Amino acid sequence: MKIKRYLDKDMKHVLRKVREDQGPDAVILSNRRVDDGIEVIAAIDYDEALVRHALGVDAGSDAQINSDALASIAEDDTVPPAEPEVKVIADDLNVRRVTDSVIVTPAATPQGGAGSGTNTLSLEGVREELSALRGLLETQLSGLVWKDGARNYPMRAQLLRNLARLGIAPDIANMIIDRLGPTEEVKSLWKPPLTMLAQTLPVVDDKLLENGGTIALIGPTGVGKTTTIAKLAARFAMNNWADDIALVSADSYRVGAKEHLTAFANIIGAQVHSASSFDELSTTLTQLSDKKLVLIDTEGRSQRDRDLANQLAAYGRNADRVKFYLTLSAATQEAALDETVREFRKVPLEGCIVTKIDEAAQLGCVMSTIIRHDLPAAWFSDGQRIPDDLHGAAHKRLWLVNQAVDCMHASHPQVDERTMSERYTGMSVAHG
Repeated sequence: MKIKRYLDKDMKHVLRKVREDQGPDAVILSNRRVDDGIEVIAAIDYDEALVRHALGVDAGSDAQINSDALASIAEDDTVPPAEPEVKVIADDLNVRRVTDSVIVTPAATPQGGAGSGTNTLSLEGVREELSALRGLLETQLSGLVWKDGARNYPMRAQLLRNLARLGIAPDIANMIIDRLGPTEEVKSLWKPPLTMLAQTLPVVDDKLLENGGTIALIGPTGVGKTTTIAKLAARFAMNNWADDIALVSADSYRVGAKEHLTAFANIIGAQVHSASSFDELSTTLTQLSDKKLVLIDTEGRSQRDRDLANQLAAYGRNADRVKFYLTLSAATQEAALDETVREFRKVPLEGCIVTKIDEAAQLGCVMSTIIRHDLPAAWFSDGQRIPDDLHGAAHKRLWLVNQAVDCMHASHPQVDERTMSERYTGMSVAHG
């Protein structure tokens, strides 16, 4: 067993010293603020019984070992070496020492009740328990790291809080603030980061509504693909003939999918075609080669659908003549958005369409996702009105950021210091 005392100006630098000196398996025994900074006592192969013996404290006593006592041991290193080849796990169970496994005898239970008998835990199980305990300790220490960083860099910490209220993910928030550079003015806490956020959003200035083309909207079920197709068709029909437009329903999974699309098509006088298989879709596209604009409404599939990969591979066979756009709902959680982009990118994506902006409580999730995956947005949709609630993303980046601010004021998200320390676990306030 090795106990050592570390001292530095803040918790971040102390923990770095501990990791460099004792490795990732070191155990933090105590930490406190002293005149010279932060003092941490750390150990490898820590055995509390040996420490109590060295200090003359009764092994059965509940007396706590204070930091001064631990520091004295760290300085003179008088603790005798631990017994070799012995594993000890301490918890609320009775534990006996063995050399190759841990035999755990549960605490006393009523006769015949659950827990009677002896269970054997493998070393792998013990490692999992230790890993969980270490994760708990790291979470606690992350709070100290956040508080220390917020104290040393208050302006940056406030910028991070502001972006967190918008729902911006920590990695994206740090990237935006790094691009801004140092700031010491209170008036710079909102406008500069919002402007930088808008500039960071990837967009594509798609000329589909001017030049036409063949596009397919793909994505999970319920994200608004059919409604978006109706908006695109109606917008295109305002400056072109209805005969130049063809709508293709490739959704044979959802009941009433073609009828829903037909109702929209009848309003503008466009034709609707069905394609119940991928071979039929290819044939249909060949037949519609004279149309100026062809919009394909595909069936919605969960990003976790086992057959999704096969479906996307089949769509990919038409990638030479079809542009694919991923439809993302702004009202979806960030983890689900990330997963959706990863899975649907198995076909070459031209960009994405962000829908249901008017239904989202926070827009930071979808903005973080498209920035992280560098997936350019082509259109933004924020309602059911056809075709009014459809906006070209290339000229609406700042509008989307302003919508995010409006969402923040409407939902009043709670972002306290505990939340911030959890969000920035493993990240430095100063360096991201």
